[in-house]
Amino acid sequence: MQFVPLVRPLFESQIFSTGLGETMRKFSTILAVVLAAFTMLLGSSAHTQSPHNITFKFKSDYQYKVQVKFFSKDRNVVWPGGGQAYNLDDSQVHDIKLNCLGGEKICYGGWVTGNAKLYWGVGADGKRGCENCCFTCNNNMTPVLRLN
Repeated sequence: MQFVPLVRPLFESQIFSTGLGETMRKFSTILAVVLAAFTMLLGSSAHTQSPHNITFKFKSDYQYKVQVKFFSKDRNVVWPGGGQAYNLDDSQVHDIKLNCLGGEKICYGGWVTGNAKLYWGVGADGKRGCENCCFTCNNNMTPVLRLN
């Protein structure tokens, strides 16, 4: 990034000889440091809002079919959305990859298909309490989450 001086004296030698030049030089240095710090702060903030992904890995050992949804705790987003859910119809490990924002906290909710009263994580509506059901999006993968 290039900084353009805010004030460019017409006769630099005259200003430096009066002592004002030293003050301007100090002011320019301080201003450059402040602007650089501010730019770094904005850059790191924008980075956390950049596109990332997370892959949730599930294995259902439950005797019946199970469904899952994912809920952002940082914004009003649900995956897959539109009143739909991901189906876990067997006991295989299923990978579900979500596009999300870097640093975003995402929690899963699982339930027995047709019976949302039997649930895991934050449940079908995303409003239940849970332990170890939320993960941070950072181009990463969860361990295999067993539903039984």
